[in-house]
Amino acid sequence: MGNARGLAKLYAATIGEIDGRPPLLNAATLAEFTKPHTPGVDAVTGERDHFLLGFESLGVRYPELGADSFGHSGSVGAQSFADPGSGIAYSYTRRRFTIGDGGGAPENRRLIGAVMRVIASRKVSEDLDGRR
Repeated sequence: MGNARGLAKLYAATIGEIDGRPPLLNAATLAEFTKPHTPGVDAVTGERDHFLLGFESLGVRYPELGADSFGHSGSVGAQSFADPGSGIAYSYTRRRFTIGDGGGAPENRRLIGAVMRVIASRKVSEDLDGRR
């Protein structure tokens, strides 16, 4: 249990340096954690190869993310994850419960899409600046 800022920092610490400390997960551990360990269709979410080691695979639910993204949804529609490919950590928490098909609250799709569009536009801008 925690707030969005704390959960995002926790996930950020799994894939990158935080406050001068090395990532919590080394490359080998990260590879093992982001590999499906229970193949097949999840009876609750309907997603294929949904669970990793203690985490949910989020690349299917949120196609903007990399195949190695990992995290977990929580009560009231919360969603938190790390996406090693883009280097982002994300967390969203709510105060009211949501009814839906499992996973995070529906607004996560729009929020995650917006975050990934900003990252993509910054990357394009950096690429253009590097060519000048």
